Amino acid sequence: MSATDSSSYDHIPYRSLALPQTHPDRLATIARVFRLTPPDVAACRVLELGCASGGNLVPMAFNLPGSEFVGIDTSRLQVEDARATIAALGLRNLRVEQASILDIDASWGQFDYIIAHGVFSWVDTAVQDRILAVAAANLSPSGVAYVSYNTYPGWHMREMVRHMMRFHARQFAEPQEQIDQARALLTFLASASQDSGPYGQFVAAEAERAARAPDSYVFHEHLEATNQPLYFHQFMDRAERAGLQYLSEAALTEMLTSHFPPAVATTLERISPDLLHLEQYMDFVRNRQFRQTLLCHEARQPVRSLTPEVMLGLMISSAVAIEGAPLDLSSGGGATFVKGTQRATVKKPASKAAFALLMEAWPRALDVNTLCELALERAAPFLDGAAADDVRQGMLEDLFGAMMYGLAELHTQPPPCINRVSERPRAHPIAAFQAESSSLVTDAHHQVQDLDPLSLEVVKLLDGTRTRGELREVLMQWFESGRLQLDNSTTAGQGADAVRTVLEDRLNRALENLARRALLVE
Repeated sequence: MSATDSSSYDHIPYRSLALPQTHPDRLATIARVFRLTPPDVAACRVLELGCASGGNLVPMAFNLPGSEFVGIDTSRLQVEDARATIAALGLRNLRVEQASILDIDASWGQFDYIIAHGVFSWVDTAVQDRILAVAAANLSPSGVAYVSYNTYPGWHMREMVRHMMRFHARQFAEPQEQIDQARALLTFLASASQDSGPYGQFVAAEAERAARAPDSYVFHEHLEATNQPLYFHQFMDRAERAGLQYLSEAALTEMLTSHFPPAVATTLERISPDLLHLEQYMDFVRNRQFRQTLLCHEARQPVRSLTPEVMLGLMISSAVAIEGAPLDLSSGGGATFVKGTQRATVKKPASKAAFALLMEAWPRALDVNTLCELALERAAPFLDGAAADDVRQGMLEDLFGAMMYGLAELHTQPPPCINRVSERPRAHPIAAFQAESSSLVTDAHHQVQDLDPLSLEVVKLLDGTRTRGELREVLMQWFESGRLQLDNSTTAGQGADAVRTVLEDRLNRALENLARRALLVE
């Protein structure tokens, strides 16, 4: 795609969703971890290059009313969709322009956070250089820029698949037919090469990925005329020429050598004269395909020696759950906390208390200092006379490790949500608006949640005016009218009272789940 060619995105609009890794709060907290002083997220300016229909910017703008947001995209259709959403929500701090990246100059002003997700690899070299120039010239002195891009060596093999898909798809005129035929080719190749060892395994994996992916991903990732991956060191050479320096990745855990076996980690650190070499060598080992890199001005001085004290003054949240038996705060045994595929066994009483408090507070965030004080108070009977400063330091180290390994998130601003179901529940307005047209809604942590049919209907009702009883009666009316479907094995042959009881139980579970998923507000 050229800088001005928007026709492919008008034919197949890109699915526009919230991207938590691009949120100004994420960028600001990472800058703080490296001892920088980023702009205040509550009063900043944000620019997104290639914003599509605003799925990423709209929730940001709604939740940060004191900040200003600007998005650009070349697709007329997607810009019109974005403007319709902005008007429907009455947002006055967000504007979306149909413009090229080449149009941005000094007159646009400076921005504290600049986002370019899913753009860099899909434009020609001149536009790539312009993205980096904008990230330098239009970035405020203490600002942070986010750029995502496809990388080698991982994309070498994916590039082979892309070339085959494009070769086959070019025989067909209509975009939808090209997508269908590209998928069909991969399915055929996977079947035809299933006994060919690593090649067949790779093609089968790509066929499965394409089958699961939305049409927009297949079309714009594989069938676009331009997709230019590059090595990390090549990207950084160009970024440095523009006056930018490497800050980090959007996920700090990706920068840790401790994920590798000890011998591999030791060798990586031995052969790497600096951080940029280390990052490139890790890409070689991982066969990395994609990066989400944060950049700042070359004059900034990030501190690479990270310590737990960087968390002080920030907030922390975690969706961890305890594994196995009830929590025992004594120092005799460890407690295992789990979040997705990540897990940590914690032995210190105060650290176990801190994780328990985070579990109770989720999806709210707690000030790190406050969390430490509360945890010390809760663990006091189990500290065996240990010095409070030593206990606090050990707890900070455990919390810092949890943050670095993805078990906890830091924040400069509290996520706008509550962790309970109020008397008259109210859904986050963004989620309620999105629920009218999709099961995919954005939570207060800027994460996308896919709601089941009942939760989707419940969210539409949660405007803060109805009690649980009134909500149940509306659902009962919808069930009787056929708008709401329930499992026949549960309700078949049951009278109205029995159905009402089933609905009440499911409503209560749905509400508790929505609270847990950061979708309820005061």
